[in-house]
Amino acid sequence: MSLIVIKKIIEMFMILLVGVIIYKGKIIDDVSTKHLSNVLLLLVSPLLIVQSYQIDFNKKLLYGLLWALLASFLTFLFMIIVSEFLFHGDKNRSSVEKIAVSYSNSGFIGIPLISGVLGDKGVFYMTAYITVFNVLLWTHGVVLMGDSKDLKGAWKNFLSPAIIAVIVGIILFLFQLRLPQFIENPLEMIASMNTPLGMIVAGANLAQGNILKSLKNKRLYYLSFIKLIVYPLAGLVILWLLPLEFEVAFTVFIALACPAGASVVMFAQRYDRDAYYGSEIFVITTLLSVVTIPLLSVIAVGLLK
Repeated sequence: MSLIVIKKIIEMFMILLVGVIIYKGKIIDDVSTKHLSNVLLLLVSPLLIVQSYQIDFNKKLLYGLLWALLASFLTFLFMIIVSEFLFHGDKNRSSVEKIAVSYSNSGFIGIPLISGVLGDKGVFYMTAYITVFNVLLWTHGVVLMGDSKDLKGAWKNFLSPAIIAVIVGIILFLFQLRLPQFIENPLEMIASMNTPLGMIVAGANLAQGNILKSLKNKRLYYLSFIKLIVYPLAGLVILWLLPLEFEVAFTVFIALACPAGASVVMFAQRYDRDAYYGSEIFVITTLLSVVTIPLLSVIAVGLLK
């Protein structure tokens, strides 16, 4: 099992390398990368989520989804609390660091990875993590980056395309409403773009940063160590202690092991924090995750299987 997981993850990162190459080769630029990101965020990923719910209802899957919600919340709670002790000082930077290490790139990297390894079942359970992610990001994240007053308008942003897709998917799943074949077939074809497109976009985003300059910032290695090694391993212990099926536990683990999400840059820009610093964290953690995710996955499979 561990060899299959490693093979799949390496394949995903080879596609990520294609994203780096076509960006550096000027086949795509910043503008087209942003457009591709929007296609992924607003169309492809939501359709993949809806498709993952087009399965026969059974209590085992429903219980698995509920356990995934609980496991996701507990791991988030751990990271949020520990981050308060690890990162302090200048709020302009410490708030960016707390967001970066707590909120993973579970959308652009997590979904393609888990889809490649576990298929629709993995995506099904990943929706639980995405739901908890969005709830906490637009509550805890808003207070952390801005202040409590900003919470009043945050609910509008909470209803992201991914969350809407989760709501639609759950309704279809619970009431066993199956889409007609002539709708499901094109939906499935578009959804199948998620893994290659997601990794290409991640690679292009990685290539946009000044990697050589960021590599000289020693603070980024400390943050990467916490984000890519300490938190995933601590989360792995939490997952091991819970009575979880392998698919549920491994899905949450993959989400935890992902690098810092682009949300850190978005929030830093939105609330006038150090957005450039956020982009550096995003770039370096993404680069190092090429090594850490496959290695930690071996440990996770051995412990959780």
